[in-house]
Amino acid sequence: MARYDHLPIYKSIYDINLYFFRLARGFPKDYKYGLAKEIESLLTGLMDQVIKANNDESKSAELREGLVIIERIKLKTRLLHDLKVMKINSYKCFFEQLIDISKQFESWLNWSKAH
Repeated sequence: MARYDHLPIYKSIYDINLYFFRLARGFPKDYKYGLAKEIESLLTGLMDQVIKANNDESKSAELREGLVIIERIKLKTRLLHDLKVMKINSYKCFFEQLIDISKQFESWLNWSKAH
C-alpha cells in the first residue's frame, strides 16, 4: 500500500478537517447535528479519496470524484454562511482552504493524465 501522509494535499485536507470540526462545535444544535455533520462526513470522505487515488494506477476517477465532493462541500458551507450560522471570517478562511485543495486536486489530475 502506498503512503499518503506525506502528500501536501493530504495535509491540507487534514488541516481543513480539524478547522471545521472545531468550528462546528459552536454551531446551534440543529445545524451542528444536521448540515455540519454532512460537511464533516464529506470532508473525511475527501481524505479517503486521496488515499484511494494514491493507491490507484490511473488516479483520474478518484481525483474527479474528489472534485465533486469539494463542490458539494462548497454548496453546503455556503448554506451555513447564508443562514448566518458561519461567520464571514470563518467562511472566508474555510473557503480559501477549500479552493487551495481544489487546485491541488486539479494539478494532480492533470499530472496523472500526462503520465
